Amino acid sequence: MVRIRKTFYILTMITLLLFTGCSNTVTTEEFLQAYQVRSGTVIEVINPNGSVTISGWDEDRVEIRATKNSYFGQEALDQVDINIDIAETLFIETVHPYGETRVSVSYEIKLPGDLAVGSIECSNGDINLENIGGNPDLRTSNGKITASGINGIISARSSNGDINVSGVRSLAGLNTSNGSISAELPALHENLDIQTSNGSITLLMSPALEADIKANTSNGSLDFNGLNIETSAMDQTSLTGTMNGGGFNVQIATSNGSIKLEPLR
Repeated sequence: MVRIRKTFYILTMITLLLFTGCSNTVTTEEFLQAYQVRSGTVIEVINPNGSVTISGWDEDRVEIRATKNSYFGQEALDQVDINIDIAETLFIETVHPYGETRVSVSYEIKLPGDLAVGSIECSNGDINLENIGGNPDLRTSNGKITASGINGIISARSSNGDINVSGVRSLAGLNTSNGSISAELPALHENLDIQTSNGSITLLMSPALEADIKANTSNGSLDFNGLNIETSAMDQTSLTGTMNGGGFNVQIATSNGSIKLEPLR
């Protein structure tokens, strides 16, 4: 298969923003392109310093908007490339000079309904997904993850950020530190681990789930009102039990936070 590689240095806007009372100047460069991509293509993004937002829309093309920001002037912006490969996947990568992160890049990507989201990796930025398909694998550091309206199975990992997931087919694992987790679990397709430190966990579970459940917090409360969980062991900070005779393992753990298990309506 012919592999198409495109590197764009398209400058559509340069804006100098002067902050009152501050001598720093932010230089901004914006990139905007649209692509026709075959149905079923999976999109993947690597962005080492900045946020990624992906949403579905009714158009038949992919739109990619990227905004570079730097306190180090146009020269720093010019050293950061946005590489886009279109082959089996639509692969988007921000490439910084080795050892430098003087430029942040934020992405806003719009996808047709027949495309899927795969791996999204970034640092020092949030990941936001809305109304998309695929089985997203989301990873960031120093940022939060928010996903809603996902026609697929999602996994998410962050450090120093909250994770909020709703309107999904299922979960494949949620993990963060120094952040809270709030998620909906309508179905199980495999064993599931949900874990954080220094944060609370709220899990809305379908009452029809067949699951073996273990929940534990080292410094917080535990509540499962409204769910029919047959407990085999329980105290103020831990619970072991089953729903509907048992099934896949669901392990939920936090330190320094509460755990709430509630029915998904």
